[in-house]
Amino acid sequence: METLNIKGDDISPDIVLNHFDNIFSISGESRPENPLKYYEPVFTWFNEYFNYFYVLNDLMDSDKMVTKRLKIDLDYFNSTSAKVLFDLFSMLVNTGAKKYKINFEIDWYYHAEDTDMLDAGREMEELCGITFNYITKD
Repeated sequence: METLNIKGDDISPDIVLNHFDNIFSISGESRPENPLKYYEPVFTWFNEYFNYFYVLNDLMDSDKMVTKRLKIDLDYFNSTSAKVLFDLFSMLVNTGAKKYKINFEIDWYYHAEDTDMLDAGREMEELCGITFNYITKD
């Protein structure tokens, strides 16, 4: 299974999904023209990852729940990106945790003075039912 590495720009985030090194990260700004299209490879990658993980667990005859962390370090995201992130978090809960026994937690980074970003994380956590770890950055 290959690593997904999307280099962002001023309006699109950097995305690194690397299961070998347990690096799952979205960082930068997220206001691409078409967030659904931009994030499509992320959804595809996670679906492949779930299947890969399932096969590995089946071969090892294991059904243990494992925990992984997805780092979200966004300075800004627009409302359409928020919807895509919500869908991604929901997929991690509904498909990853419930079907494949991969419990993702979100490491949600925010600047201490940016209460809007903190509130956005809290709202998504409540709506998605996924655990968020809030980490201040300076």
